[in-house]
Amino acid sequence: MTKQEILDTIELRQSTLTTWSACALMYKFRHIDKLEPAFRYPGTIHGSALHLVLSWLHAGQWKGDLRALYTKALNYYLYASDESHIPVRWKRDMVKEIEALKVNAVEILENYRSKAYNKEALVLFSEVPFRVKMPRGYRFTGTIDQVRKNPDGTIELLDFKSSKQRPNRYAIPNDLQLSLYVDAIKRGELLVDGMWVKPNMLVDFAGIYFLRAHEVYKRKVPGKEIGQEKSSPFMRTTKTIQDLRVFRTEIRHQLSAMVKPWYYPNTASCAFCTYSTHCISRNDNLPEKQANQAQELLAQLNMA
Repeated sequence: MTKQEILDTIELRQSTLTTWSACALMYKFRHIDKLEPAFRYPGTIHGSALHLVLSWLHAGQWKGDLRALYTKALNYYLYASDESHIPVRWKRDMVKEIEALKVNAVEILENYRSKAYNKEALVLFSEVPFRVKMPRGYRFTGTIDQVRKNPDGTIELLDFKSSKQRPNRYAIPNDLQLSLYVDAIKRGELLVDGMWVKPNMLVDFAGIYFLRAHEVYKRKVPGKEIGQEKSSPFMRTTKTIQDLRVFRTEIRHQLSAMVKPWYYPNTASCAFCTYSTHCISRNDNLPEKQANQAQELLAQLNMA
């Protein structure tokens, strides 16, 4: 494909940028070839459902039944979303695993709702679509999880994360996705009540809100008590105008590589990739028999 054909094919979203950063070959499969993943992980669906419930809480359902709200959100992503036809790779019995997800969700959401800094925050934007122009006329679109005004008057942009592993706090200041969100709030437009508006707002803080920090210890851990929450959920950084200028320069170089027709290398994240089947079969120099054997081995290791 030519550069223009790639530009005409891909949609520049925060997910495009994230996928490119994780694996160039996965980016090609997902955004250029438009291939569907072979399966979905329960953890990914769990995270999407938590995001949806949080938006509902701040939209007038703060005192709602958390288990019922989460069940509604989970059922949407399992059975009614655009990806509901893609099978879910359950680790064990589906009914038992769904129940475990519900228990975990209620624990996280109850502790989220119990915090004064969440209850008293004024949510300015929640799950809000954005669009922002980048150098050379490229335009990114996406969705920002939350922008809030804290009780002390500071404005904070939050990206909710629910992965089991806590993000590396040292990587937060250089997170391109966070920079994209901050740049969109400052230079771009947000879709609010069906209208595109320009906030022209430079937030005081941007960061990750790690939802699993609200999980509690179930057994005795040195220095911790049973029932105590695991940590603070906030992982903050700041972004100045100069930081955003540096980001736009960096994103220009990233975009130059993303729209360049070349050999897309894969990375070491194959064990967790939902495109592993496509990845194995892409090599024309690999005999079909060997490709099939490799796929069988991956299936035995629960990686296919």
